[in-house]
Amino acid sequence: MSPTPRGAEADATPRRAAFAVLQRLDREPVDLQAALDQAFRQGAWDPRDRRLATELTFGVARRRFAIDPLIRHLTGRRLKDLDRATRTLLRLGLYQLLYMDRTPARVALAETVRLAGDARRRGFVNGVLRAADGGAQAPPAADETERFARDHALPGWLAQRWLADFGPEGAAARAAQANGPAPLTLRVNGAVTRREALAERLCAAGCEVTGTAVAAHGLTVRGGGPVPELPGFAEGAFYVQDEASQLVGELVGARPGERILDACAAPGGKASQLAEAVGPSGQVVALEQDARRMERLRANLDRLRLGNVTVARGDAATIDGAALGAPFDRVLLDAPCSGLGVLNRHPEGKWWKSAEAVAACAASQGAILAHVAAMVRPGGSLVYAVCTGERSETVRVVADFLATRPDFAVVRADLLLGEQARPLTTAAGFLDSNGNALGMDGFFAAHLTKKSC
Repeated sequence: MSPTPRGAEADATPRRAAFAVLQRLDREPVDLQAALDQAFRQGAWDPRDRRLATELTFGVARRRFAIDPLIRHLTGRRLKDLDRATRTLLRLGLYQLLYMDRTPARVALAETVRLAGDARRRGFVNGVLRAADGGAQAPPAADETERFARDHALPGWLAQRWLADFGPEGAAARAAQANGPAPLTLRVNGAVTRREALAERLCAAGCEVTGTAVAAHGLTVRGGGPVPELPGFAEGAFYVQDEASQLVGELVGARPGERILDACAAPGGKASQLAEAVGPSGQVVALEQDARRMERLRANLDRLRLGNVTVARGDAATIDGAALGAPFDRVLLDAPCSGLGVLNRHPEGKWWKSAEAVAACAASQGAILAHVAAMVRPGGSLVYAVCTGERSETVRVVADFLATRPDFAVVRADLLLGEQARPLTTAAGFLDSNGNALGMDGFFAAHLTKKSC
């Protein structure tokens, strides 16, 4: 079969945009939303077309591991034996046939085949999709793990891991979270406006707005167009931040006048949240290693009009604390992690993450935690957080740390966040929103206090 049809990426239609981005994802790790945003900047896009391109791209990314077994069955071939364009088209077409009831089958077939280019590929794709539309199904799974992986659209290694660590019920809850919609949640900037006032403005602009269930300053928003066009964005009235992420910021327990280190600060959600909490008399040092992410951090802080944040560049695992002004009253370490708690926002992670990557993250997290702990003053506190629920990156990292640092102790999350956070607080006192039914992302966080002497 011939290569990808020429000009496909430049043709600004929803299915072509999805086709182009999904081919990139099949080739290399790619941030789906960033890739779509780049496509949307090329030409004028109707909001409905943007929504369709987004649904197709994210839908295929989420459901690939449920769709691929059917492709193997229908074609009689291994996926790697099909060229990239063909397998991407089949995924795109099958997603529409299997998961988009409002799209007529004839439209899904015709529009997918139209993308195929040469006659040979068109005929092949058309034949496979028509067989699927006729009700063809993949053969039964070989075992329980394979069945679970198919039913929940997970790569086999992750299905096996979750079943072993959390059991069928816990694994299913995590899978449901991973495959669910990612809500648009805002954290209101209390230095600029009140939550009720911003909610009124958003409602007047045609948005559906509800307050977050646990976080004190959050709003979940539906409709209203792109975020930069929402009321209040330009004047820094809010920051886009998931409710679970907001809870991590609240768990720090920042107070007016304190000095706080955010050890891995970009893109700035928690750093700005802490800056609001400490007020003009306090200070936040926002540390970031990557130069491009640091520029994004600065831009976000500028929009929020926060002058009490010092941005510093450096590696949290090795930087000299004295150079940052240590010791600090509080340190937040939102550590680099596998990101398996935010697969709802980044389903591309299912394609490229691995058990080996999880192990590598766990090894580095312990080293960073040990290093930044030295920057906490006696009587101060340290919050360790990751957007994953993997035990090797969460409870084991904390347990290993506490085994070597008996001068730190766990404070229960619900004691700091209030009774409403009890369903998200583990028996050991950790905040854990992985597998929650409230629609928020999957975060883990531990609040550790340091003895005064």
